[in-house]
Amino acid sequence: MDEKLRNVVDHTQAALGLHNHRLERYHFFREKNHLNETAYILNMEWFPEGVASAEDGLNPAGTAVADVNFYTGAVRGITFVDGINSADNSLYPTASTKEEVIEWVEDMTGLTFGRQFRIERDDKQVLRFAAAVDNIPVSPGGIIRTEFNDDGVLMVFYIDGEFPEADQIEWEPFALTPDKYEPVAKAQCQLVAYPDEAQEKWVAVYGLEEVFLTNDASRTIPFTIGEDTGSFVEKDDILRWDKPLDGNFEQKDIDLSPEVTLETVLADEPHPDSLPLTESEMTACVQEVLRFMRLVYPNESGKRKLIGFLLKDGYIIAELKPAEEKMQKMFGNKIKLVIERDTLTAIHYIDQSWLLEGFKHFAEATKPVVTVEEAFDLLREYLQVDPVYVYDNSRDHYMMCGKIDCDYGVNAMTGKVIKLSEMA
Repeated sequence: MDEKLRNVVDHTQAALGLHNHRLERYHFFREKNHLNETAYILNMEWFPEGVASAEDGLNPAGTAVADVNFYTGAVRGITFVDGINSADNSLYPTASTKEEVIEWVEDMTGLTFGRQFRIERDDKQVLRFAAAVDNIPVSPGGIIRTEFNDDGVLMVFYIDGEFPEADQIEWEPFALTPDKYEPVAKAQCQLVAYPDEAQEKWVAVYGLEEVFLTNDASRTIPFTIGEDTGSFVEKDDILRWDKPLDGNFEQKDIDLSPEVTLETVLADEPHPDSLPLTESEMTACVQEVLRFMRLVYPNESGKRKLIGFLLKDGYIIAELKPAEEKMQKMFGNKIKLVIERDTLTAIHYIDQSWLLEGFKHFAEATKPVVTVEEAFDLLREYLQVDPVYVYDNSRDHYMMCGKIDCDYGVNAMTGKVIKLSEMA
């Protein structure tokens, strides 16, 4: 075994009290966060001594599955299979004392409770934390989860995402007032068609699209879930062409797996997505998008627009939407085109319109009777505007914003206020 790898393995075994376990398997994974930092993760499966591998390849009870940052040694997660923690339990907290769990999490992560993370969920067997700055949420943020078995013994710990340091924060008090955020909230009020399965028709509903508003109300920052949008380059190009192209588009398999080899880990190469798109790459990609459209959607000149490019595990993702959409349907109608970054050639695409196939027989939504002004007046009392520290790519800092959201919508025909979660 490589010497550096052996050092990480030995450190992990000691830190997690796995002296009566043997390392059965290991893998390497590469990640990139929204700060463009690359991390290499060593995933290890530790079997209890004397327990053989199962014929079905599954991990036996008591196996400890651990994720560790290869270069820092920081534990990213540990899970004990089938709820059996056969490690040195003196190194782990129990569910009986919340303060003990918090102190253990602080020791494991180097974070400070209250300053960098707060309790988000507190159940008998689950204690979940979220990234925060002085108990104010952050975005993108991070989560920490601890789970315990019926005896109160720790079964799961993992940490994921970002927990900002003090020097990453632009400190200021929350200052948004209704006169500043209501005009923005009104602009976010949009018509969306929801499927009504009982009536087999689409129903037009006004709802607010979540958005962050800077504390000085000068601009908005899009709200996104899950996907790393730090590399996103916005476009607004209507796709037009004079003639279609003859031929077929060949769909190829794509590999989005983050797994890498030990050689790549030891080379400490940066994640391919940490290198920003160049102007020449984007120019070539626009032409490749047009070539794709002329092959696959030859009769849709002027009907689609390119909204941007995104980097994803060594690929460039081009996102296309309808150029004009009277009313957006709940499931969207986006095309994602996957372009190889090495060759700048499109190799795969996903047309999300397949999500609408099951609703083809539904009647279209009736033209709205309620105006957007009337709808917003009805929703005003349900508005939620909460302080959040949001990472700003242009400043490389987290800045105070207000998260504008609303759990309710307005039926565009009847004017009835409805809970949106009941429409999904």
